[in-house]
Amino acid sequence: MNRLTRGALEAEVANAVVKFHREQQGRGPHDVRAHITGCMVVVRSTGIFTPTEMHLAGSEEGRRLIRSSRQELRAIAHCEIERSVADILGCNVLFSYYDINVPNAEQIEVYILDVDVEQKLRT
Repeated sequence: MNRLTRGALEAEVANAVVKFHREQQGRGPHDVRAHITGCMVVVRSTGIFTPTEMHLAGSEEGRRLIRSSRQELRAIAHCEIERSVADILGCNVLFSYYDINVPNAEQIEVYILDVDVEQKLRT
C-alpha cells in the first residue's frame, strides 16, 4: 500500500465489488463508487438489478423477494468480499454492513477496518 493513492485504492475496491457481484448475481452493478474515510470504506452501487429482478420490482411481494434474496446471498458470501477488500487495503476487515434500497435499485456496503487507511496513506 506504500505508493498507492487513495483514489487508486478506492478504484480497486470498486472493481472488486463489481467482480464479486458479477460472480454472485450474473451481472455487476451499473455504477460503483468506493470512498475511504478513516477506518471505513463505504461503497455505493447503483443499477444493481438483473432483468428478472427489474421485473419483480414491479410488485410489493417482488420487492420483498429481491431484498430477502440479496441479503441472504450477501450473508452467505460476505467473507469473500471482505477478504478482497482486506487484501487491497493491506489490513483486516473487522466486519461489514450491507443494505439495499429496492425502489432505487441501489445498495450500500460499509467495511470497518482495523486501521485508519487515510492516516496510513499520509505516512
